[in-house]
Amino acid sequence: MFIDDILESAIIYNKMEQIIFDETAEKDKEKLVKKHGLIHENRAWYSHRENSHKHLIFKDEFYNKSDIIGLLFRLNKLCAGKEKYFRKNINKYEPCKYHYKDGFITAPLWDADFLRHKASGYILDFKYLETITVYEDFVSLYKELESYEYGIRG
Repeated sequence: MFIDDILESAIIYNKMEQIIFDETAEKDKEKLVKKHGLIHENRAWYSHRENSHKHLIFKDEFYNKSDIIGLLFRLNKLCAGKEKYFRKNINKYEPCKYHYKDGFITAPLWDADFLRHKASGYILDFKYLETITVYEDFVSLYKELESYEYGIRG
């Protein structure tokens, strides 16, 4: 009886943790959309900046099933391969943004414009990552960064 109570409590606790995580993830998505000024219409999210045409960023289906990394990488026009790498290795990076007085500061992932590689200290700009279009060039980049993690460099 006692073990059953403990198991039931653990299950309830895990469900509550998941609900809190889901609510936080949803709030982060909302903050990301607000930061980038996206417009919601016709079951899709659009960017419409001054002096430019409105263009589709993602549909509701993608928004609903994607995590913050997926949305952030779609907004920054990064390929699925880079998204997969960073989703798997995000713990090796610190999200940050630039402040004109304080320089690079830590930021929540939804507010990040850069990722700082913890082991090397190198800072990757999402716009720079967008310019890497050759697979081998991206592999070369992450292998160089990983060499700092294993003490091969630096």
